[in-house]
Amino acid sequence: MSMKKDLVTQEEIDKCLRYVSVGRNNNSAQEQQQQLLKLLQQTQITLDEPEIEDSIDGTRIRVTYITAISRKRAGVVDEDAITFQYIKEIPIDYNKVPIRLRDNNNTGGGTASSVNHTISHSDNANAEETIIESYDELEKGIIPTLYEVLGLLKRIYFMPEEFSNRLVVDRIHKLRNMFSKDEILTLPSIDPSNKAGLIPI
Repeated sequence: MSMKKDLVTQEEIDKCLRYVSVGRNNNSAQEQQQQLLKLLQQTQITLDEPEIEDSIDGTRIRVTYITAISRKRAGVVDEDAITFQYIKEIPIDYNKVPIRLRDNNNTGGGTASSVNHTISHSDNANAEETIIESYDELEKGIIPTLYEVLGLLKRIYFMPEEFSNRLVVDRIHKLRNMFSKDEILTLPSIDPSNKAGLIPI
């Protein structure tokens, strides 16, 4: 059985609230933060174990997570969760050890932090150790942030139905039943250049 990760943690909530305050005056920011905090306390978002694949040419990695979104009613999580596949392709340079992501987009919590030291390739023992450490750092950097997932949900919520297939339309309707328009407007917006997406499954 795969382990599920709860994305709505206090650490992720705190990061998300900081993004909400950007570009707003104090009163407006505090009001939206309170509205978002109340909504998040009634929301559960979980991630399954990731699947990570290399591209054929070895220049990118693709990471996918099964993501489930539920509302809490009177402290009890609704069983009728909406599921998506979170997917993101990230350019990567395997020629450098430690492995470094080429993606410089820091929207929504950003990319992986790289290992801070470099090594000589002639030192095989250190090389093997550093490669393992590189993959550990890589894994940390490809985990979706709460900010990012909320922004993607907001994008789907307002997606035009006439340009969507039946499954997408079904998820749009379920999202609109789960969240009111006023609630969804409290969610942060992500940059259009963000390379992640949520695919209905």
